[in-house]
Order: sequence, then structure tokens, then C-alpha cells
Amino acid sequence: MTDTTSNTGTEKRSAKRKDPAPRVRPTDNTKIEAAGTKRRNKLDAIRHGLESGHITSFEQIFAIISETRISIELNISFYAFRNKVNHPGEFTFHEAMRLSALFGVKYDAINAFIWNLIKVKSKSRIFRN
Repeated sequence: MTDTTSNTGTEKRSAKRKDPAPRVRPTDNTKIEAAGTKRRNKLDAIRHGLESGHITSFEQIFAIISETRISIELNISFYAFRNKVNHPGEFTFHEAMRLSALFGVKYDAINAFIWNLIKVKSKSRIFRN
């Protein structure tokens, strides 16, 4: 008997095993660095918006970074932070200072931001122009 099988079947299998380039798995350090870069980019976007006056409400800030993340970074409970967002006059001086440090802006910018929110949400004649 003669052997009629060809060697092409084994060649195809060995060709499938060869990868054109070895896969490199990201290490934990690269993931941490990527998350840090992403966080810095978000905070920079908020900083530029506050300094230029384009950001006029917390909703615009929350479109960039979540309420939960900000409350964690400020070391305030989520519900207390949400209450302060709904009633901006409840922000303490210390919390405003932490907000300015988090976003990387001067205290005057955060103070003006919160003051404008108080004027918008207030029904009192004192705050009307």
C-alpha cells in the first residue's frame, strides 16, 4: 500500500499556532497610570471650564466626573454632598477650599461659582440684580 496522505494538514496546523507578534499583557502599573491620567484630564477639563466661566452648574461638572467620585475625593458622604449641591449655601469654607484644591483653581473661582449658584437657586430679593 502506498501512503496517499499529504503533509499539508500538519503544515496548516503549525501555521495557525504561530502568532505574528507576542501579546503583551498590561501590568497593574500601566492600569494605575492610565487611571491617573484619565483622572487628571477630567480635573483639568473642569479647571479650564471654571476659570473660563463656561461651567456654570454642578450638572456640567457631573457630566465630566461623577457625583460619587467627587464626594469620595472631598471625604464627604454622598447624601451630604448631594444636599449641598441642591442647596449651595450649605457649603462650608473648608469644603469650598477642598473643592478648589481638587479642581486646581483659586478659591475665588470656586467662591464665585458657588455664589452664582446661590443667586440662581435663591428666591430672595436680596440676591436679585
